[in-house]
Amino acid sequence: MWKTTLIIYIFSASYITAILCNKYVLSVLQFTLPTLFQGWQTFTAATTIFAAHYSGHLHISRLTPGGVIGWMPASLSFIGIIYAGSRALSHIPIPMFLLIRNSVESFIEIVRWIVRRTLPSTQKLLGSFLTVLSAVALWYVDPQYDRDGYFWLVSHMVFLAGYKLYAELKSTELSSMEKLWCNSIVSVILLAPGSFLLGHVQDAWEFPLLTHSHFHIAFLASGPLAASVGITGILVQEGTKFPDHISCTVKTLTVLMSLMVFHVTLTTAAFLCILMGITGEVLQKIDLKDFSATLDLKYEERTSLSSHSIEISAET
Repeated sequence: MWKTTLIIYIFSASYITAILCNKYVLSVLQFTLPTLFQGWQTFTAATTIFAAHYSGHLHISRLTPGGVIGWMPASLSFIGIIYAGSRALSHIPIPMFLLIRNSVESFIEIVRWIVRRTLPSTQKLLGSFLTVLSAVALWYVDPQYDRDGYFWLVSHMVFLAGYKLYAELKSTELSSMEKLWCNSIVSVILLAPGSFLLGHVQDAWEFPLLTHSHFHIAFLASGPLAASVGITGILVQEGTKFPDHISCTVKTLTVLMSLMVFHVTLTTAAFLCILMGITGEVLQKIDLKDFSATLDLKYEERTSLSSHSIEISAET
């Protein structure tokens, strides 16, 4: 039990810190060379997973050539996700970035409902509607609107939707951890030569803050943070009872903390859209009936345990 709790805390802290760290490097320091920045993060993730496998803490034995080839379209989409996401985050405030990209999950849910011919609950339907509505509204009312940033955000969302749909429809023997390792390895292999072809290596040598310690710390820290988010995210998804609750809570905290850490110009309309987006995700991800039932069950267990303790004390 304590291990699961520890993993949840590590995931939460890593996710929030990783997003803030990435935003700091991309926007404040203005290091906008995704092949190097994301290449370092995926290299760290691949190395960490391999080390954990070698030490016996993780198992990735099913990574066969056939499995890698079958998963290759998803790995290529993953590169598009991180590259376009890095470009977008360098221009767009964190609340807008996270809340608008949430509409992809709503789209996937709608596709799932259509394919499976199932009727969602009123709560989830309302949550999806609010999520999409807030995403569209934020696009128009964002006072810091940047055309290039939103172009890359749309590209990021297209790659993300393609990745999720492929993962949903493609039958594969790979585990989630093996998929992450495969994505990381393919990313390193393609981003390394890409950094030379796109001229990012030369641009990095000319980066004005290249010798500054705060750049070194933030850049290097982004690697372990990204690896931690990827690995613990899978452990949370597969090893906890309410992973969507945890994900929703962490994203909400990230949005709120980003407003305190970075300067974000907010109008009343933009603020209301942010609240709408948060509400939509809560309704979509957190089943209030199941959550309430769990709380009631835990209360009954505590009451029963307390009564049992009183009976034992009375007998003694």
